[in-house]
Amino acid sequence: MKTQVVLFFPFDLGLELDFAGEEAQSMTHEIYAHALPPISFNSKLYTEANTESHLYRFGVGLIQINFQMEFNLNECAELSCNVEKLFIGKTAIAEWCQKRVNELIERAQNFAIHRYDLRLKESETFPAFIFHPSHVKNADHFIRQHYKALYGIVAGEPNFDMLSDFVFTKDPLTNLGYYENELILLKRFGAVISSSEFDTLLDLVALSYAQYWSLKSYHFVLDSEVDSAQKLLDRLPPYYKFWEIPSRYLRFSQDAIDFGKDKLSIVDSLYNVSKNIPKIDMDWHLRTIYKDVVKVFNIDELYKTVEIKLNRIEESYNQAREFLSTNFFILLDIIFALWLVWGILDTILLLYIAKK
Repeated sequence: MKTQVVLFFPFDLGLELDFAGEEAQSMTHEIYAHALPPISFNSKLYTEANTESHLYRFGVGLIQINFQMEFNLNECAELSCNVEKLFIGKTAIAEWCQKRVNELIERAQNFAIHRYDLRLKESETFPAFIFHPSHVKNADHFIRQHYKALYGIVAGEPNFDMLSDFVFTKDPLTNLGYYENELILLKRFGAVISSSEFDTLLDLVALSYAQYWSLKSYHFVLDSEVDSAQKLLDRLPPYYKFWEIPSRYLRFSQDAIDFGKDKLSIVDSLYNVSKNIPKIDMDWHLRTIYKDVVKVFNIDELYKTVEIKLNRIEESYNQAREFLSTNFFILLDIIFALWLVWGILDTILLLYIAKK
């Protein structure tokens, strides 16, 4: 039996989405699915390939490419470590996917409820290999027998056959399977699955990977916001340049309002995604797998970093407006003091002239 290969290519939409109709409560929207030309890798040709594309409401798109190859762990590891060398027809896989990104972003505009000024344009591909159950009679025995090759697949390590026991001790493979014949291995750069529930598990991996990519895009947007806020803080006018204060205050206020809109969208995305994942609420095993997948993609730490950046930017805008307000009132105090002094001097002068 052949091995099914699934490649996930995520991309940032630069949007937050809200679906309508039957998909109003869904986390994802499928755009289209269709057949592909033969896929080639190292002079080998894989036919019967197809692709499907999904949009997630938190602003990430995912192109999924499916094809089959012969069951050979060394070849699977080689492909996993060299995905960028795949060709769809005569086009490199990265180039092929990028050509479809703009089209998918255009379609996503129909569901957009918020747009960001910037969009993360990085790209990468995550491979998953689905083994037929006939190849995995006992998962633990299978892992021991093919440990290095499996490690190469999920860790993206091209020299997997040369790895030492030190690596395996510090970062061992952990099977998340529920039954003895169920194989579920996952690390940052790949997954291996042999399970009757592989469709559900793939959906879970795809969603978590999309969440990870969403957090990367938020970091990209917020880094730009931090830089902008820092530049504005560095150029705050002193009180004696009073003519610049009103315009700068308006600028900060508008930027703070725009940032507030971005923050609301980001926070809504951060806290509502994990609460609306289908199929896991009543399944202990799926919940456990989801928690492990979250750890693999370091999602919780990324959440915390995003929150820190959000708070830092908000504090920067608040401090800037407070600084400008304070300088403005200092200016008013100086003007009032000068007016008072002038009034006193004017009164003394009038009295002096009256005496004469």
